[in-house]
Amino acid sequence: MKQQNVRTAILFLFILLVFYCFGTRMMDYFTIYYSWNLISEADFARFHQYQSVFIISIFVIPAAVMTVLNILVVLFPPRYMSRKLPGLALGVYAFDWIFSFSIQIPIQFKLHNGKDMGLLNELMRTNWWRFTADAIQFVIVCILLWQLLRRLGEFAAARNGSI
Repeated sequence: MKQQNVRTAILFLFILLVFYCFGTRMMDYFTIYYSWNLISEADFARFHQYQSVFIISIFVIPAAVMTVLNILVVLFPPRYMSRKLPGLALGVYAFDWIFSFSIQIPIQFKLHNGKDMGLLNELMRTNWWRFTADAIQFVIVCILLWQLLRRLGEFAAARNGSI
């Protein structure tokens, strides 16, 4: 029973972090990046370097933890849950990491040196690929949560003799 409680706690933390990370990603993609257009060229490199520290601690580290939890949920699912939806969520989110490391992070390193509107436009354009992966992952996890809550309601009703 203790093992199931640990697995359920991991699942709960994973779902919680999916909601948190989806919110932070939307802020990052649609607020932070677009506001960089307003920063002067003289201030941009210093501003970008300063802001990067916060982005890493508020977004990147939680996203990495979320991914590790997702892997754990796939490898060690609670007894009452299939691996299918967590596996799909992990597969979709892998695209986010692939786009990040292959396209976005190299652009970010170049932006550390100074403002480049071509790079900013490329960053915002390629964000749509990441947004798509993130939105699909979020929907999959919402479906998973809905299924778990429905199953919990059926269990509670059966236990109380309502069914």
